Formats: sequence, C-alpha cells, structure tokens
Amino acid sequence: MPIPVKQQTEERLTAKALVYKTLREWITDGTLQPGEQVYDQEIAKYFNVSRTPVREAMQLLADQKLIEIQPGKESRVATFDYDELEKSYVILAELHALALQFAWDVLTEEDIAEMERVNEALKNRRNSADLHKAQNLDKEFHDVVVRNAGNDFLRNFTDVLHIQTLRIENLYFEEGDNYKNSWQVHEKILQAIRNRDLPAACDAMKDNWLRTISMVQRLKEGAAE
Repeated sequence: MPIPVKQQTEERLTAKALVYKTLREWITDGTLQPGEQVYDQEIAKYFNVSRTPVREAMQLLADQKLIEIQPGKESRVATFDYDELEKSYVILAELHALALQFAWDVLTEEDIAEMERVNEALKNRRNSADLHKAQNLDKEFHDVVVRNAGNDFLRNFTDVLHIQTLRIENLYFEEGDNYKNSWQVHEKILQAIRNRDLPAACDAMKDNWLRTISMVQRLKEGAAE
C-alpha cells in the first residue's frame, strides 16, 4: 500500500480519531482503492501509535461499510455495492427534501445568503482539480438546510448516508460538467426558496441527489462487462 507523505495536522485529535479521519479520507479520495488490503501494523507505524487505536478506527470504518474485515485474516477497502449506493441516493433525496420542509419557515435571509455564497464558491471551482474542496462546498450548501431542520435524527441519518456516497461524489466531481450541473441545480433550489415555492424547491432538491444515480449505473454496467 503506497502511504502518502505524512502531513502535519492542525487539529488535536486522539490517536483513534486521527487514524479514522485519515483513513476515511484516503478511502474516499481514492488513495486507497476498492479491494486494496489495509495492514494495521503498517498504519500503526505510520502514525507512531499502537495497533489498538488503528483497529478501533478500522472497526468504525467497517461499521460504515468502507472497510471489510475478516477477523484473523485480512482487512480490505470495501468494493462498491452499486445497488446499495442507488438506494442511498434515493433515501438522501427524500431526507434532504424533508429537511427543506422542516426548515422552510425558519430559513433566514442570512441562511439563504450563506447558501448563495457557498454555491458561488462552488461555481468558481468548476474547473479546479481540488475535488475535496468542491465536495466540502457541496456539503456546506446542504448543511444549511439540514441544520435548520432542527432534527438530530435526520441530521445523523443524512451524515451516515453521505459517508457511504463520498467515493462516488469524488468521481462525480472529477467529471468537469458536473461542477456546472451541481451549482446550477443549487441555483434552482435557491430560486424556488426565494420565490417561496416549496414544491419546486423540494423537486429541485430531490433532483440534486437523484442525478448522481446515472453515474452509479454507468459504473455498475462497466463492472459487469
């Protein structure tokens, strides 16, 4: 496994949290590829920690279906389950539309302005190679609505499902036109909010998430060939 050059971290994290955060980034950004073996001893040496926090972090990633662990044998980066990914996007579409309904009467001008600012930043990065930044901006946009929905269960569910889709999201933003598609759909959501048209806003919100399913289907077809 090619380990990246070690970078200094600005955050003060526990060993378990640091290993978890870093491994998750490596998996979602493609540094670690689906099916690639992950060695806890190698990871422990990289972070200069014992194998215990590494194994605990890897178990968290296994719970999130990003790593597959065979006790006493090996651990590998999980391969894509395309059928489950399709379902995840359908559920995310419904949850984010529901979040918009919950937040509808409490969204302020400041909230809308924040969404517009984030979307403008995403628009300006449409030709950038910084996929991680684009992904974060996309999440920031939707987090404004989820935050204002005021429901911890909904927020937790969307966060868990979003983790499942992170690898696909990176592939999505690798395709240049999808920068444009993403911010343009966001514009439709914002326009509907400005017009106080909840049905149109919910439709645009669902479309924002469902459009990625076509990529999942293409990847599924390619894997079957």
